[in-house]
Amino acid sequence: MTQTTVPALIEQMMQPGFYPHPVKEPIRLMQTHVSYVFLTGDYAYKVKKPVNFGFLNFSTLEARQHFCLEEIQMNQANAPEIYLEVLPVTQTGNGFELNGAGQPVEYALKMREFPQDDLFICMFEQGRLTEAHMEELGRIVAKFHAKAQTNDYIRTFGEVSKIRQAFDENYQQTEKYIGGPQTREQFEETRQFTDAFFANWQNLFNSRIQNNWIRECHGDLHLRNICLWQDKI
Repeated sequence: MTQTTVPALIEQMMQPGFYPHPVKEPIRLMQTHVSYVFLTGDYAYKVKKPVNFGFLNFSTLEARQHFCLEEIQMNQANAPEIYLEVLPVTQTGNGFELNGAGQPVEYALKMREFPQDDLFICMFEQGRLTEAHMEELGRIVAKFHAKAQTNDYIRTFGEVSKIRQAFDENYQQTEKYIGGPQTREQFEETRQFTDAFFANWQNLFNSRIQNNWIRECHGDLHLRNICLWQDKI
């Protein structure tokens, strides 16, 4: 990565002097398609990228602040020791200041840093992830789902019309790959299967709504997003 490809704020957040606490040098920068994550030693900071993928829109400062607050609120249920606070980033002259005075130009989610080897994906690759870990994870996720919020708005996401939006979008986006990774026959058979499922199982979808199984859960729960920190998942 060259300096010309790094926003000025991100470049400054790579510098130890940006932080009001001691850091472990060099600061490590990790990127996902939606975030920059800075590993400083005791703490990690996440800054959301100003991107809009349709299903996810962080394109405005207000949206990034909102979703930082949503992220910390959601994760307080299962990882309160890790998710700490949302801090404003302000601009002072040509530089930036964390939690400074003035009008925020960005927001950073402050977290307790944990060893990357404690991620379940690393434990799995190293042969340290056990059946007991997975049983405990199952209990934790079940408890989380049992307490997860639901209301009239959340329940609408269980309606066939709402669920179909994602499926129909997938078919629209993958039709151009017919003749490459998939044949026309595979494409049509898959679409016919989902069309038939939605048509034949309307009662199942309705019962899930009526029984309050449509809840605000975790949208991205996989081994890279689970860690074992201080003997706790």
